[in-house]
Amino acid sequence: MPIGSTMKQVVTAWFVAGAFLGLVARVQAQVSGAATPNPAQSNIQEPIRRDRDSIQVPLVNYYALGGAAKTEFEPTALMLNARGLAQVAITKEGSVSVKTQFSGLDSPTKFGNEFLTYMLWAVTPKGQPLKIGELSVNGDSARLVASTVLRTFGMLVTAEPYATVTRPSNVVVLAGKSMGETQPPSVLCELLRDGYAPAGYKYEPIDTNSGYAPELVQALNARRIAKAVQADKYAAQSFRSAEGLYEYMISWAIREKKPSKKLLQVANGVSDSYEEARAQAIRQQLR
Repeated sequence: MPIGSTMKQVVTAWFVAGAFLGLVARVQAQVSGAATPNPAQSNIQEPIRRDRDSIQVPLVNYYALGGAAKTEFEPTALMLNARGLAQVAITKEGSVSVKTQFSGLDSPTKFGNEFLTYMLWAVTPKGQPLKIGELSVNGDSARLVASTVLRTFGMLVTAEPYATVTRPSNVVVLAGKSMGETQPPSVLCELLRDGYAPAGYKYEPIDTNSGYAPELVQALNARRIAKAVQADKYAAQSFRSAEGLYEYMISWAIREKKPSKKLLQVANGVSDSYEEARAQAIRQQLR
């Protein structure tokens, strides 16, 4: 006897909820393990980030180029087969449209299981990095359509653990090329080094092909990263706030058959909260 549509929805909802809770349980087990690292690994009581890395980024003045230009991306030694192209144009409204296409991208997890996504950054003439957006990846290709208020900037593509990161990692896979001698000189941009894991620490993989929304998976990833760098100790108040939002997200997620836009916004808020706690913990440990 066939199951009615209502019963199918109930069964499917319970299956999805159980599967999602299974993923949560696995990540939480990893988080618990992170709280008591192997003594053979580096002591995470010590400062996590000893130094910052940096990279020279070519700047482009798109206004001087007539308000529109194509910028090619050059791969770094980390991903030699990667290619990219950006179409940048100043719109009638005054904003700057950035349309990008990339190919030859490897999975970000090749740099460590904590890296789950790629981000495109703009770098200002003062060397300040500003997020343009998260790449939408399909196989080894990716694209992004976004906008910025900048008219003179360079561009970088980095591997990141979640979209709510606050500064680029030192895992730079592509950088925008120079547009010639008439353009501004390159600028030094500081990169985050060892900010997501103690030296020698390795995360277990998260199943990114399970069909769960990337925002939910990244939120789980942000939690285990914050725990690994001892944000619960060095940024206790911020970590507790993130934990409260995390529990709210989990309870909401298991009730929904398909994640709503509001739930995904909450998931981004969870990642953002754990990122704040992580950054505070690192600063405390470097004092």
